[in-house]
Amino acid sequence: MNPYHLAGRESTWQKHIKDIPVDNYFLTLSCILGSFYPASETMVPKVFDLLGLRWATTHTSHNGWSCCTAIGYHGDIMPIEATLLTVARLWALAQEAGMEVITPTCVTSFGTYCECQELLEQEPELRGRIARLLKDTCGRKLVIPRRLAHVSDVYYQHRERLAGHFQYRLIEAATGRPLRVVDHIGCHYAKLFPQRHAVGGSEYCDVLAGMVRTWGGENVDYPERRHCCGMGFRQCMIPPNRGATMASVHKKLKSMAPFKPDLIVTNCPGCQVFMDKEQWAVHEMTGEKYFIPVITYQELAGILLGWDPYEVVGIDFHTVPVEPLLDKIGIPYDREKSWHREP
Repeated sequence: MNPYHLAGRESTWQKHIKDIPVDNYFLTLSCILGSFYPASETMVPKVFDLLGLRWATTHTSHNGWSCCTAIGYHGDIMPIEATLLTVARLWALAQEAGMEVITPTCVTSFGTYCECQELLEQEPELRGRIARLLKDTCGRKLVIPRRLAHVSDVYYQHRERLAGHFQYRLIEAATGRPLRVVDHIGCHYAKLFPQRHAVGGSEYCDVLAGMVRTWGGENVDYPERRHCCGMGFRQCMIPPNRGATMASVHKKLKSMAPFKPDLIVTNCPGCQVFMDKEQWAVHEMTGEKYFIPVITYQELAGILLGWDPYEVVGIDFHTVPVEPLLDKIGIPYDREKSWHREP
């Protein structure tokens, strides 16, 4: 290849490479993930401890967790100033805990942190106002974090080390074939600030695909791979708009079905909820059966580590059964714990 062409390609790709910190993570928690798939969050500290990483969270800082308010902000019921103040408090807790990397489990929190960071860096007057409010209301000092990383970034960064602890791989036990995996990336991770904060950008996002390849699976591409799940906030918060959410999920399922994926893996709590639960709504409305297991990357790591699918991984919180996926991989489980077992 012409050396000038090669240099041009390497230069172009540089904007898609993300520098992910390797330690000192301050976890902030997700309202949606903690409500619908709580084990996905409780497994994160277990994985961090397994890898010997240094971390803290609002629980360990003894100051209490608070919602980042992003769902209210994006739903147009929370002004940006209130969100900035709430986020600034969470950042202050991280500083007090001695952790330099803000690491949310929610991609909407992640996108909001990125937006707040940019606003406060670029708007001196706004930065001064939020600093005064933070001091008056909480007695804390505003410190804008230098490093932001989503928890899926951390799993991606340590994906090979994590795989070294696995008891299973993304391989069908009976045939030895790699499982076919669809990765669904949250819009607030890959599309808000794609060149600055997303691994691979929005078009070639690799944060989940990289885990899938390393863990033995095959990435499945399909026409609507980058399509939003349709959750939005106005859609899911306003009942007459919920049809837009189901239509988006239906569009994605119809597009991926010919490629016969074995599972869908997500990094967004909202996407996880609607990709999982709307499959039943699609079935009731259209009669079409898809029922493709949808799991978070935390759950995927948990089952490959050999952790108990119910007691630790929490697959009983799912609407689409995950047990068929366990059967393919050859993971044993107690069928009496399955909510959908035959009577």
